[in-house]
Amino acid sequence: MADLASVRAEIEHARKSVARLRRDMAALHKAGRPTQVAERDLRLVLNRVDTLVGERNRLQALETHPAVRPRVLGDRKW
Repeated sequence: MADLASVRAEIEHARKSVARLRRDMAALHKAGRPTQVAERDLRLVLNRVDTLVGERNRLQALETHPAVRPRVLGDRKW
């Protein structure tokens, strides 16, 4: 099972890949070259980001769940 820090790092890496792919697509479009392959790659990376964000949200929910949080001062609410 992946931990929250590694999922966050992987999301950041994938987002950098998205930016690079978008720049590459713009350059191909400007040069008048076909962009279908770049668009497909971009879709794959965006789907990966969506999956990772879902995983991150799931891990955050587990981490902040009341049963998982450590109790401080007898679990007082002040």
